[in-house]
Amino acid sequence: MSNYDDEDDKLEARLEELKRRHKELDELIETKFFNQTITDEVRILKTKKLWLKDEIHFIEGKLKGIAVNGS
Repeated sequence: MSNYDDEDDKLEARLEELKRRHKELDELIETKFFNQTITDEVRILKTKKLWLKDEIHFIEGKLKGIAVNGS
């Protein structure tokens, strides 16, 4: 018996969580720092946002690989 569905479900849940956090950071940066000079806080938030985007792309690629291999 394979745990394919379980692994796929975990990746899908992680992907949705990452997308939610990425959107929240984007909104926070836009609201809090709109038209302000770049501060260390903004740099940190943007770095976190980029890290989340990298994770999103990694998981999406892995899910596409699972979908291709699983079909």
